[in-house]
Amino acid sequence: MPTELISLLGGGITGFLFRYWAQRAQDQKDMFKMAIEANKQTTDNQDKAAQRVPLDVGKGVRQLIVLACLFAVVAAPFVLPFFGISTFAEFTQKQPESFFGLIPETTRKYFVEIPGYLFAEENRQVLLAVVGFYFGTAAGGNKS
Repeated sequence: MPTELISLLGGGITGFLFRYWAQRAQDQKDMFKMAIEANKQTTDNQDKAAQRVPLDVGKGVRQLIVLACLFAVVAAPFVLPFFGISTFAEFTQKQPESFFGLIPETTRKYFVEIPGYLFAEENRQVLLAVVGFYFGTAAGGNKS
C-alpha cells in the first residue's frame, strides 16, 4: 500500500473523528443552553404563580382546618348536648347462617340515634393527622 494512500486514509479518519467530536461537543453545549433556558422559564413561571396567590392563604386554610378539628374533638362534646343536638352512629350486626348452612351469614347495618355528641376514635385520628401535617409543613417551609 503506498504511503500517500495511508496518509490520505489516516488524515480522512482523523479529520472525521475530530469533526465528529467537535459536533458532539457543540450538541452538548446546545442541549446545556436549552436546559438553562427551560430552567429559567420554569423559575419565571413559579415566580409568577407565587405572585398571583400569596403564600399566607395556605396558612389561613390550615389554621381553619385545625380550629375545626379542635372544635370537633375538644369543644363539641361539651357544648352540643346542652343544645339537644344528637348524632347517629352506624352499627353492623352479623346474622349467623341458618338451616344448617343453607342460608349464608349476612350483615345488616343499623343507625342508632345518640343524644349528644359521638366521640369516636376517628375524631382523634383526624386531629392527630391534621395537627401533624400542619406542624410538619411549617417545619419544612422556606424561611427566606
